[in-house]
Amino acid sequence: MTSPLRLDAPHLLAAGMALIDQSFGIAMLGCFLASVLLGSAVLLSGGPAHVGLWCAAMGLACAFGHLWRRRNPARVTPAGAQDYARWMTALLIVLGSLWGLAGCVYMDLESPPSVVSALALIAGMSAAALSIFSPCLPVAIGFLFPAILPVWAYVLIAGSAQYLWLWIGIPLYLLVLTVFARNYALVARRSILLRFENLELVEQLRAETLRAEEANRAKSVFLAAASHDLRQPLHALGLFIASLRRTPLDEGQTDLLTHMDGAARAAGEMLNTLLDFSRLEAGVIEANPQPFPLQPMLRKLEAEFAPQAEQKQLVFRLRDTPAICHTDPSLLELVLRNLIANAVRYTERGGLLIACRRPRAGLAVIEVWDTGIGIPASQHETIFQAFHQLGNPERDRRHGLGLGLAIVRQLVRTMDLALSLASRPGRGSVFRVAIPCHTDAPSPPWPAAATTDQPHDLHRLRVLVIDDDQTVLCAMRALLESWNCDCRTAESEAAAIDCLHDFEPAVVITDYRLRGHRTGHQALDAIRAFLQRRPPAILMTGDTAPDRLREAMAGGVRLLHKPISAEALLEAVLQLAPARPD
Repeated sequence: MTSPLRLDAPHLLAAGMALIDQSFGIAMLGCFLASVLLGSAVLLSGGPAHVGLWCAAMGLACAFGHLWRRRNPARVTPAGAQDYARWMTALLIVLGSLWGLAGCVYMDLESPPSVVSALALIAGMSAAALSIFSPCLPVAIGFLFPAILPVWAYVLIAGSAQYLWLWIGIPLYLLVLTVFARNYALVARRSILLRFENLELVEQLRAETLRAEEANRAKSVFLAAASHDLRQPLHALGLFIASLRRTPLDEGQTDLLTHMDGAARAAGEMLNTLLDFSRLEAGVIEANPQPFPLQPMLRKLEAEFAPQAEQKQLVFRLRDTPAICHTDPSLLELVLRNLIANAVRYTERGGLLIACRRPRAGLAVIEVWDTGIGIPASQHETIFQAFHQLGNPERDRRHGLGLGLAIVRQLVRTMDLALSLASRPGRGSVFRVAIPCHTDAPSPPWPAAATTDQPHDLHRLRVLVIDDDQTVLCAMRALLESWNCDCRTAESEAAAIDCLHDFEPAVVITDYRLRGHRTGHQALDAIRAFLQRRPPAILMTGDTAPDRLREAMAGGVRLLHKPISAEALLEAVLQLAPARPD
């Protein structure tokens, strides 16, 4: 991290000298040209020829100052600014003295035009020095006094009554220039301080931004690591429960198994919520719009949430709809699932209504009504922020993680849909999602989900499972063999290759993280190279890091996120398994 900017004297002096340095070259050129102008006027008016020597001295001093400055690259650094200021003060004293000498030697008091011309030229040079060198007051004073005081002394010594006004005017002019120089120096100092403060604020903002980015990276790493490590045992637990459900159990054991399944699914839902949020942050979710009937989706959600509502003695109502929507069905289902889960969670009495208004202007509006706690108008935007919850100061995890509505908003934006909210505190809320629909499109069939409630016979389907967790391997083998699969397991890529000598899999299921810092993609590449073909593959991962998700999805294999339910695994295997001849 960059150290804070210092506002001490060396840095302030360096900044002031840098301001002077920007105009120093043109100042030396102007000083020399003015001396040439004065010398020419003196020669043309019949003045002494040694004015040429004065012009040469002025030219040498200006050239020396310009060349020395160019040969001193550290002149405007805090370390070199002090010497630069001293050197420049000495140079300006020399230049000012030359102008003062010119006023005494070449100003003809017997010729008022000559006096006016000389005084005007010296006054102009003094004003120019004031504007250029005032950021460092000693440098400016170093020119003003040697340039003006000799002229004033010369006028006093001459004692000419016609120049009585100069006796008072010249010192008054010098006083005014000195006051202006001091004021300009103060203004320059304040400007430099303000610039340094702005730069310091920028540095602080950059440091805070870096800290925020580092915290965000640490959060992503933590979520990915914690999610992965927790998903492994939950994944195995879900597979063991699915296998156990297929064995003979008495009524009490079945009841216990149901409670175990419910607890495992609840933990899995929290991790899936984190996964959905991480996937949205990673930008790996893309909408795939297609026409589909809305009613089967609503019926599926009713079957999922109506029992939860009944447990809280809530009324769950669903209005049938013939709407044929045109958007991504899986993303829309996730949106509605979050909205309905939120409604059930924050409703203690009354009920819920899920309805779809008749399509108008090519849009159908799905509404999720509840009679819950309601949302104050001041919170209508903040509730869509991540980890924000109403009415849960104790952070009771039974009320979720506060990510549901944040996921809803990002999914709606991904699908380019419109989301609105109307609510009254204490009376309830309604969320509305406007979706493009078809009024004359045929109703495509709604795919039936695979279920493990009934026995499945996969007819000795050859499946190779690769996972470095022995517990997961045991659970996968038990479940796959209960579906009558010919299953082989391997704990590493090398062990999987050894299996291929006497076993050619029809489907490969591999974890993403394997031993020896290898990945599932690398294991699949090795298997394909050995078999000289691309067997259908399923890649399992519990990693939610955005970069990891992008990498996993780029491999062209079926991606499943742990904990994987038996239903999801069965559906994936059925879709990838080669067709059997009738």
